[in-house]
Amino acid sequence: MIMRHGDAEPVQDDDRSRELTKFGQQQAMVAGQWLNQRYSAQGIDMSLVSPYVRAQQTLDAVSENVDVHHHAVSHDITPDGNIWLTHDYVDYLLEVKKVSDSLLIVSHMPFVSYFLDEITKEQHSLFFDTSSIVLLDYQPATHSGTVLDIYHPS
Repeated sequence: MIMRHGDAEPVQDDDRSRELTKFGQQQAMVAGQWLNQRYSAQGIDMSLVSPYVRAQQTLDAVSENVDVHHHAVSHDITPDGNIWLTHDYVDYLLEVKKVSDSLLIVSHMPFVSYFLDEITKEQHSLFFDTSSIVLLDYQPATHSGTVLDIYHPS
């Protein structure tokens, strides 16, 4: 699963410290409810989250509605993060660490869009709205995935 953070404060000098707006908190909670409909029984095994405040707050809001068993902060999934390094790390988590098939990545534009293209090996050029989620069927053997469902907040 690839998710963009919720609506955040306007751009500032310190982009890392921008917080979610009240609307962004609500968006993330509703997105968590949507995920709960799909993962309520087993929860989400692991999340990778950007170190930026708004991404952390998004994961916190999502976690109020769906159980996220483990999470790790990744400095590689920031707005200008390295999609190839992250792709290798996802493969490592799934193949070596045996993370189940429920991995949630909470990040930013344009990273989420570029990462989706990298994972699916297709040019979607999808613009993720705030709190949008793309569910994927990812196969470590082929190092690629296919889009199963897309959630856009209303």
